Amino acid sequence: MEILHIVAGLPPGGGIAESVPALCRHLQRQGHTVVLATVARADERLSEAVGRAEQTGVRVVRFRPSHPHFLFFSWEMLLGLGRFVRDADVVHVHSNWTFPVWWGCWCARRAGKKLVMSPRGCLDSVRLRHSAWKKRLAGILDQFFLRRADVVHVTCGAEAAGVERYLGGGPRIVVISNGVEVDAFEGEKRREDVDRRCPECGGKRVALFLSRLHPLKGLDLLVAAWKEAAEAFDDWHLLIAGPDENGYQGTIERMVQRAGIASRVTFCGPLYGDERAAVMRAVDLFVLPTRHENFGMVVPEALASGVPVICTKGAPWGELVTARCGWWVEVGVEPLAEALREAMALGDEERREMGRQGRRLVQARYT
Repeated sequence: MEILHIVAGLPPGGGIAESVPALCRHLQRQGHTVVLATVARADERLSEAVGRAEQTGVRVVRFRPSHPHFLFFSWEMLLGLGRFVRDADVVHVHSNWTFPVWWGCWCARRAGKKLVMSPRGCLDSVRLRHSAWKKRLAGILDQFFLRRADVVHVTCGAEAAGVERYLGGGPRIVVISNGVEVDAFEGEKRREDVDRRCPECGGKRVALFLSRLHPLKGLDLLVAAWKEAAEAFDDWHLLIAGPDENGYQGTIERMVQRAGIASRVTFCGPLYGDERAAVMRAVDLFVLPTRHENFGMVVPEALASGVPVICTKGAPWGELVTARCGWWVEVGVEPLAEALREAMALGDEERREMGRQGRRLVQARYT
């Protein structure tokens, strides 16, 4: 079977930029012919997962973006995507609100191809409230194509409920979680991998936040919770890693300064590839204080690294509690602070055992 995947962009550090190429890679290994189409310049850096997909035989097609770069519009894609759709048996588009999604759906329907759509969390009520009037306009097209898709793929039950509310019924919805390439997170736990990137962490236990620096990720909640919880644990340091979005890092840095905890918090910028995996293995605790996440790829990645996780109920990770590998708490400063205090009060071996439980969970459910 020939499968065409269409994604607006695949920049380093994005969850979609990791999960979609990984999906392509495994489909190719199963004997399918897979093409991954995106909008990107020829010299533009894409996620390392794209390179791994190419190594297994996935064909990655870049369509040059047009200027101004509005909704990922590309004249090259407008003129050239059709031939890839004609050769495909299945067209699978990812996310919403962009030209590549709409054009991919239009070409697939016109050519009579099977169409799979993955909203990737875009239709959650939290996301819909951001730039709401623009999304109501764009939603005319999204709803048109979603109702005509053969299958709408979501990653959890909560996302399925959100899609049903958005559409009021219609297409077949299938829940399939993202998978994790566990082998990429295997290796020795070496503290020097953290200390090299963050000398301030030397001799300290480390809690890691790794995601986009964006208001939805709840960093403001984490900073406030860290101020409350870390006072009694002076041997802990908070490491914040990830790409800055729209200058939000500056907002959080000022918050850290006002809270008087600048000596306990370090911003290290984005982490990619082997360095990213090495740092995740080396830390003592992972924290995702998100306000909303349809899946949260970094959670199973941290678990695969053997690290216990604190995650808010903005992401669907109740298994952290049932599998005894972390904390799943309400979105808010106090619940986060309480979970941090519990995690930091544990002995090192207790946290390591939680990490081992988490790795077993990922191996059993997400590979």
